[in-house]
Amino acid sequence: MASIDELLRDLELGRDVIDMDHISHRTGIAVSRVQALLDHDGNESESVQDSFQERLVFLRETRRKPDGKMYTLDEIGAGAGISHGQVGYLLNGKRKSPGLDVTRKLEKFFDVEPGFFTATERQALYRALQSTHEQLTHLALLRGKGINRLAMRSGTSGDSRIDRELREALSEALSQPESEDPEVRELTDRMRSLPSKSRRRVFPLIQGLLGLARPESDDRTPPGRRGN
Repeated sequence: MASIDELLRDLELGRDVIDMDHISHRTGIAVSRVQALLDHDGNESESVQDSFQERLVFLRETRRKPDGKMYTLDEIGAGAGISHGQVGYLLNGKRKSPGLDVTRKLEKFFDVEPGFFTATERQALYRALQSTHEQLTHLALLRGKGINRLAMRSGTSGDSRIDRELREALSEALSQPESEDPEVRELTDRMRSLPSKSRRRVFPLIQGLLGLARPESDDRTPPGRRGN
């Protein structure tokens, strides 16, 4: 968060751009608890059993069927390969130690990241904040000097405020004319000045130097003309 806060200050943004609901949905931690942890006010002690039960209940409430209804105990059990009764015991906290095999099956059923149940709150929060840090870093790059298209390789398909800021910065950056290296321009001009026959001979050599040569099976140059 220290790094994220520094980026926010540089970008003149506040923590309100961070999508707390998304982080809560990804980690299974309540929004109020997420905010407390970010403010370093969270209680350090944490019961693994309590967190498992709370996150399982959270998944059942938030990861629903296509029709919007919650999965029944039978459906969870059948999908995860465990018994109906075991699911019930886990949901009400009567089963004290679910075991790694069961947690992995439940993570797979609800389609969440491995370690969703076993990570501590701080571990889960750290992992969830990685994408936020990456987005802010890209936004800082886009608003700075020497912007290039590779800065946005992770995409900006979301609809959070950070995503919107990124799209606006990217649009502005790509609308500006790019400065061209003089050496690249010179090479381009020389290639254009060559007769077409000469260009066809020189181009494969340049491809080879750049590691862009086609596989030999794709080389359509007639065998009798190779090497001329």
